[in-house]
Amino acid sequence: MPLPIVIIHRGDDDYLTYSLQQAKRSNPHSPVYLIGNGGNRRYAMNGIIHEMIDDYMPAASEMTRVYKHIHFMPYEYNLFCFQRWFILLAFMERHQIPKCCYIDTDVMLFTDVSHPRFDNFMMEFVWTNFVDRQKLELYCEFMKSHFANPIAFAQVVQYTMQRKEHVRFNQPLITDMVLALLFLERLMGYQITNGLFHDGIIDGNIQQATSMENLYGYKKIYSINGVLCCKDKATGRYLPVFSLHFQGYTKHHMKFFTTPYLPQVGSYIFDYISNRWIQFL
Repeated sequence: MPLPIVIIHRGDDDYLTYSLQQAKRSNPHSPVYLIGNGGNRRYAMNGIIHEMIDDYMPAASEMTRVYKHIHFMPYEYNLFCFQRWFILLAFMERHQIPKCCYIDTDVMLFTDVSHPRFDNFMMEFVWTNFVDRQKLELYCEFMKSHFANPIAFAQVVQYTMQRKEHVRFNQPLITDMVLALLFLERLMGYQITNGLFHDGIIDGNIQQATSMENLYGYKKIYSINGVLCCKDKATGRYLPVFSLHFQGYTKHHMKFFTTPYLPQVGSYIFDYISNRWIQFL
């Protein structure tokens, strides 16, 4: 059975149409849901199903009560990053959905999310996530209990401080990403993949090239006969990208990764400066 795809978003942002339509285009048999508000209902076209976020907000009330804000981002923004998992759980329970693919609005999919390779991938990247209802329930309870219990919350702070990417000016940045990683470390039998599979990658952030070739500090993205790839620096292998995460200010590149712009035949590299696909031999 095709895996449902879910996006949760409260704003009226143009880039929402690119993530939604690309999700539907790459997974034509999967139901694609936008849990949003009246302001973004207009993006529910071409088979996208719109649900009202207010119908599921009560499920997040307990998390709202225990939440402690330690972050430079606004209180409401960071709180919502935690609330969304309770919203998603309530949505899955109401519709009797055992498992789904959740993506953020700045993620574009280029793969069949129902493929078995993703069966055991969850919560490593909160922006591209494969969650079953039972584990999501455990994660929600994990978050609530770690905020409510002072000793458990002290452990969260300590764990955050150990992860240098989540520290700024010697202050821990408490996010759902940190809680997710801590949850996985304590989830028996889970093997961290960092989004790397033998036949491709789930992108953590297009601005972080890590082991892949880079261009202007971004992942260097190839299009080879219509398949988007990165090139592994160590092996020289071209690895298909199953998704791309256009985090932060890179969202303005998203439309150039949609069908009207993507070359289907030949070998190309995406140039981030000109927003063009440039052919190479």
